Amino acid sequence: MSRNQKFDDSIRNPFFSLVGRRILLIMILLSGFFTIFTTLLQTYWDYDEAFDRVDSRHYEIEHVHAELLASSLWIYDLTSVQERIDGLINLPHIDYLALRSENYLFEAGSPLDVSKVINEYPLQYDDPDTGNTQRIGTIYVESNTNAIYNDLLQRFFITLLLNAIKTLMVCYLILLVFHHTVSQRVFKVAQFLRQYNPLDPKEETLTLPRKRYIMEKEDELDWLAAETNKITQNMSTLYRNIMLERERLADFTHVSSDWLWETDADLKLTFCSEPMRLAFDLNPKQYPHLDKLLSTVGCHQFIANLHRQQDFSMCEEIVPVEGESRYFVFQALAHHGIDGFRGFRGTGIDITALKTAQFELETLNHNLEETVDERTRELQESMEHLKAAQEQLVESEKLAALGSLVAGVAHEVNTPLGIAVTASSVIKDITHTLNQAFEEQTLTSTQFASLIKQVNDSVVMLEHNLKRATHLIRDFKQTAVDQVSETLTEFDVKQTLDALVASLHPETRKIPVAPEVSGERGILMYSLPGVVTQVISNLVMNSINHAFDETDNPTITIEFERQEDHLYLCYQDNGCGIEPSLHHRIFEPFYTSKRGRGGSGLGLNLVFNLVKQKLGGELQFESAPGQGVKFMFLIPLSLSSEATQYASESKD
Repeated sequence: MSRNQKFDDSIRNPFFSLVGRRILLIMILLSGFFTIFTTLLQTYWDYDEAFDRVDSRHYEIEHVHAELLASSLWIYDLTSVQERIDGLINLPHIDYLALRSENYLFEAGSPLDVSKVINEYPLQYDDPDTGNTQRIGTIYVESNTNAIYNDLLQRFFITLLLNAIKTLMVCYLILLVFHHTVSQRVFKVAQFLRQYNPLDPKEETLTLPRKRYIMEKEDELDWLAAETNKITQNMSTLYRNIMLERERLADFTHVSSDWLWETDADLKLTFCSEPMRLAFDLNPKQYPHLDKLLSTVGCHQFIANLHRQQDFSMCEEIVPVEGESRYFVFQALAHHGIDGFRGFRGTGIDITALKTAQFELETLNHNLEETVDERTRELQESMEHLKAAQEQLVESEKLAALGSLVAGVAHEVNTPLGIAVTASSVIKDITHTLNQAFEEQTLTSTQFASLIKQVNDSVVMLEHNLKRATHLIRDFKQTAVDQVSETLTEFDVKQTLDALVASLHPETRKIPVAPEVSGERGILMYSLPGVVTQVISNLVMNSINHAFDETDNPTITIEFERQEDHLYLCYQDNGCGIEPSLHHRIFEPFYTSKRGRGGSGLGLNLVFNLVKQKLGGELQFESAPGQGVKFMFLIPLSLSSEATQYASESKD
């Protein structure tokens, strides 16, 4: 019988199920063993119980009826003795009973000639008058054991038969239940898998039959069916992907210009791509050994790598193809298994075009070095000219700021000087009037007092404006000298900044804005005062030129304080502020938002360079649209010798 026929028979008939029959046989053997064991155990218990009943009867005769028989025999009531013996023979398990005395023999039943239980007890009489005990005979008892054995044997076989029938019926019912709940469903899974074909997967899913009352709503076989569906679906997807990858690899192999190849453990080609096959004119039905094939074209390094049976890469060889020498780079992966080396899978890439380009590039590089050297020299000369021009622009910026300062101060000084001239003219006129009235002797005390009062007022006005002009010229002189000179000296920070703010008054009143200097007097710096005033002057002019076009109440604050051996200086205005996107550009040279309207773009760049290079300090900047700008400086109170030397070299 074929396997397919056995498979079909097992679905229809539970007795053809190999698993079912094996389970049935195991159940029968186990049930039979336990049935025989329990039956024998029950028979043993019945055997003990039957002989216990026989012993109980004999004991009853010995201890109960023997005394009555002795009393009747003592008084010679022979009829009563016989009647009692005839009555005792009717007791269960008593087959023969005999009473013997010196002169009498009483019997009941027939003596047994089969297996039997025999007991003989003394027959004694207790005299109530004298209290003596006298033996007057014996009682002999026989019980048939064959009857007990036959009964036990009969009960044993009946019990065994009933248990065997019950076991067979239960096993058959279990086999039917197993067939419907397990076998048929397992066969259904097997039948589904037999019909499953990954080349032509159907959309049908496995659904197991269900019997009510003997199956759970969802048992392990339902889980098996669900997992079978998942596996078949995954297998279908995987097989489709494998076929797609196989088709894609085949297409890539055919259209690729590179060489793809594979060998076995003996280095015999088992696969090569179309370009490699055409290059060596190989027969696809009979591939040669790769090392022997390469030895004909002289690829010795490639052959040595093959014989090492290890991965290799960047193996460059020259291979003649169609009468032309071509450059190839070979690489391969060596495959090893339990039985050792199994072969190579590798590629060969045609790099002829790259090698040609490499040779041309080497020639070009050789010529390019001379060109680069020449261009470098020209660039260095241009950089030197540009640096000189930049330094000249910076100096021009400084002189332009100084010129603007001179013009403003000159205009500022003209006002108190004009008032002083007017006051002196008034004093001259009053003096002339006073002298004339004195000479004509027409001077009255009232007129004299009035003229003297006018003279005093004019003198006060003259003195006040002359002092004002003196202060303006002094502050201008201080600031101008500091800005022109970069001499290292000790100076008072508060005094220097106040003088600078006063000298910038002609510019700041155009807005108008009055810079406020806040800080402790007596803080001395040993540094470059001209550089410090140039930094603050550029910041003030930057605010005047760019910050306050749309500000109602412009303010500029300059705060400073001593922090250990450094001076912390903060410059802040409440102008229009600067966009965050422009923060990285404000210190760039020549960058300005007023290109063509007088802005040079060197003001803040000069601030940055002066603070970093000449003062040896640090600078931070903060700004936001509509919130003004804030410059924070941390400058050493005593300029180091290195910075002094650098400042001197820069000046030179």
